[in-house]
Amino acid sequence: MNKYVAESGHWYDKEGNPAYTIIGANGAERNTTLRDARKLNLVPSVTTILGIAAKPALENWKIDQAVLAATTLEQHNSETLDEFRSRIKWQSKQAGKKAAERGTEIHALIEMGFKGRSNNDAYCHVRDYLEVLCPGETWLAEESFTSRLGFGGKMDLRSKSGVFVDFKTKDGLTEDSDGSKLVYDEHGMQLSAYAAGVNFLNPERISIFIDRKDPTIVCGYVWPEDSHVRHLAMFKQLLSYWKLVKNYNPNEEEK
Repeated sequence: MNKYVAESGHWYDKEGNPAYTIIGANGAERNTTLRDARKLNLVPSVTTILGIAAKPALENWKIDQAVLAATTLEQHNSETLDEFRSRIKWQSKQAGKKAAERGTEIHALIEMGFKGRSNNDAYCHVRDYLEVLCPGETWLAEESFTSRLGFGGKMDLRSKSGVFVDFKTKDGLTEDSDGSKLVYDEHGMQLSAYAAGVNFLNPERISIFIDRKDPTIVCGYVWPEDSHVRHLAMFKQLLSYWKLVKNYNPNEEEK
């Protein structure tokens, strides 16, 4: 099991430990499900909660990939129309899969750097970028937690003083890329949820974007302080909605 696998769809126990997988009845390791979470009283991850909201930009990107596959692939003589459609669908998903794999790889490099196990280029450029924004901070990488509100998560990076940082990988960044044009409310909500999860009331939040092809290209966005209250309120509303949709409230399971 890849320890750097993305957080989305993950679960945490009451002590804040990741519970991404369990050993099934057949003795094999498998992904943890909602049914497992009910039995073990696990809490969902921040990104699992955020995943219940619509993401127009992501959906448009997926549509673009499907159109690209449909207009560049040719139907084989031996293929039925249904088989050709299936191949188009499969091909359109490959870009997303490769992007996710590359993002996981870059996240791992940055984590290893901040944990003192590597001095790779991706880490060095992020470190230098943050040193300009937040000089002298002591950073903690990939800490996990569980909140009394009934959610958990693993933070890319935070400082002891309350600066919360999340990394996103993007295609086509340049030295002139403007981070303010890359962020969405979802990014701010994620950082606000992390801060609330470890009891920081007035966090500083930074979204950092790293180019997938050339991870030495980095840009970022420092969220306005006054947007934290709004983003946290939005996340809490999604959390309540998720609990209702899934008919599962970890807090109530304790009673």
